[in-house]
Amino acid sequence: MQENLQDDTRDDLMGHLNDLGITSVLAERDRPEEKVGKSRARHSLGVIDIDGATIYWVNIMKEELSKDSSERWWVHFGVPDKHAIPKEQSVRIKTKRSKSFPAFGNAAEVKWEGQDQGYGLVKALRKNSAISQTATDLGNIEVRSLHEDFHGWSIQFDRKIEPTIDHWEALEELAEILVSSTRSS
Repeated sequence: MQENLQDDTRDDLMGHLNDLGITSVLAERDRPEEKVGKSRARHSLGVIDIDGATIYWVNIMKEELSKDSSERWWVHFGVPDKHAIPKEQSVRIKTKRSKSFPAFGNAAEVKWEGQDQGYGLVKALRKNSAISQTATDLGNIEVRSLHEDFHGWSIQFDRKIEPTIDHWEALEELAEILVSSTRSS
């Protein structure tokens, strides 16, 4: 009976990544990375460790079904960075997707906006068509600098995703842009 109640989103994403040739394994529970994206209403389904990539882990957060809202998921890709950004200079940038036809159309274009604290990230991401296409295909992306138990970056999607190999390559490129932005400062 318990297995029927378990959310398989983390297992499904890990299997999907492995099918793409991205070596990933389910991590032990209660890791500090499970706090990335946590809020009062959200809880972690656990972390997936990624081997041999700039992105080291994935944390999947879920908000349960309630009388006022449906279930929601957030997928956080973790990118460690030894050049930590001070908390008072936090970076938070995100995409804003516009639709071909308001309310019902498909996402037609992506605009990057937010505070990049002079690291040039918004400009770099606006120029990168592969990363913008990934946001168009998979959902809004939010990039944040992390400061607590984990130093680096979070690349967040606001829904469940099934990336293609092209999407994965664009995410890795995004991770490289993030890490290289702090090396030059």
